[in-house]
Amino acid sequence: MLCEGEDDKGVLETLVSARHLPDFQICHSAECNPEKTGGKTGFVRAIKGMEALSGFRDLRGILIVTDNDTLQASFADARRAFTDNGHAAPVNPNAVGDMLGKPVAILMIPSDTVVGDLETLCLPAIHAQWPNAQQCVTAFLNCSGANSWAKRSSISKARARSAAVGFYEPDPYMGIGHLFRHGVLSALNPCFDTIATFLQNFDTMCGI
Repeated sequence: MLCEGEDDKGVLETLVSARHLPDFQICHSAECNPEKTGGKTGFVRAIKGMEALSGFRDLRGILIVTDNDTLQASFADARRAFTDNGHAAPVNPNAVGDMLGKPVAILMIPSDTVVGDLETLCLPAIHAQWPNAQQCVTAFLNCSGANSWAKRSSISKARARSAAVGFYEPDPYMGIGHLFRHGVLSALNPCFDTIATFLQNFDTMCGI
């Protein structure tokens, strides 16, 4: 499983463990290319060098997990990780592509029909842990003007991080991935049910 960054990796690892899902090797893109390029930009470079890795032969399938910042466009960007390297990308979020005989798929976060990102997906879990966060953080973002930022993903990150800073006294600077790893936030929240179902059925989907 290839994701965008360390926070994504932390949430996904915790989700797989907490839900007793099939085992996945999870890496973020900067861990998988020599330039250490992270985020979506790193997907193309990570896939480019993957076939040269000593363990590539043992991979059963490849799943890219990425934010759905813009409907259709975000999926198209993720597909280029495969097509730019000469591989057959999935034609839609429910399809399977091929990379040197290995099945490949793309999972959009929070879903392929909902615009958002990791923080959007995690907000219900954040509000379940800190019920006052929704009202307090909204007031703060309105006061600071962050609620009017042009980039939706920046607003989502500000909302999630403000909740942690304002409510998690032991370590206000802890990132969202580590909040899940340390059990502060729960991957058992129903907001993760759809993602968990996808991962549970990944082998069947890919025929492996």
